[in-house]
Amino acid sequence: MKKLIFLSSLFLYILLGLGLIKIFSSNLEKVLIIKGKDIEPVNLTVQGFLSQYPSDLCDIYNLKDIKKIDINRYQVIIALTSEAAYQLKNYNLKNKLVIYGLVLSPEKLGVLGKFIGFSIYPPFEQVFKDLKQRYPNIKSVGLVFNQKNYAVEEAYKAAKNLNLNCILIPIDNYNYRDALKQIEKVDIVYLFSDSIVLEENNLLFLINSIKSLNKIIVSAHKVLLKYGADAAYSIDYFQLGTNIANIIKKNDSLVYDNTYKVYFPYPYVYTTK
Repeated sequence: MKKLIFLSSLFLYILLGLGLIKIFSSNLEKVLIIKGKDIEPVNLTVQGFLSQYPSDLCDIYNLKDIKKIDINRYQVIIALTSEAAYQLKNYNLKNKLVIYGLVLSPEKLGVLGKFIGFSIYPPFEQVFKDLKQRYPNIKSVGLVFNQKNYAVEEAYKAAKNLNLNCILIPIDNYNYRDALKQIEKVDIVYLFSDSIVLEENNLLFLINSIKSLNKIIVSAHKVLLKYGADAAYSIDYFQLGTNIANIIKKNDSLVYDNTYKVYFPYPYVYTTK
């Protein structure tokens, strides 16, 4: 008899739990995810999102099908990859919450400030804290980039907050050799994603020259490890999805006219050669 009562109570508890889930879900917005590419980073981001957001409130489309979508049905739209974000830029989305992720250069696309962004970089303060723990004697960091952008500015502030001397080192295919004069002054070199704008031979020359100066090279991109970088602090794509979902669920802190806000996904993935 006691066993029967226990099982009945357990069953009612489960039903109540399911009911609560429905009540909770009903307060959430219908979400549209547009996948610019069918690649692993995108798919892992989607998986992470669905681990934190009800799947019945989420529709997922490939970018090639965007003309088939009635975007007005959705209050929240997520664009994954630069291609998807660029397409959404041309729509009238004034009263919708639009979020982009996996976008290399949001400034160049014209979506920085137009939509809410999730960076391809983890939080720089966390990265530099970890570097200081691994290399207690470092005093300075050189930020190597092609064009100054929101990420460079954020990294500069983070370095200063941690009492690291920070030197900005812009490069292109013409002045990359001259950049070595500045690099000589720092302990660690951080290569931003747009430094890959260098032609492969020039990039190899730059990295090999930095290594010959016994400098530590880090980046957000694992691909640079094969060129000689020492470590990569990259975003965790699954966690990127959970970050996006949790921000939407806490949308009392968001406004639907979109902002200049850029989030830096955490935790990061640390990889060495």
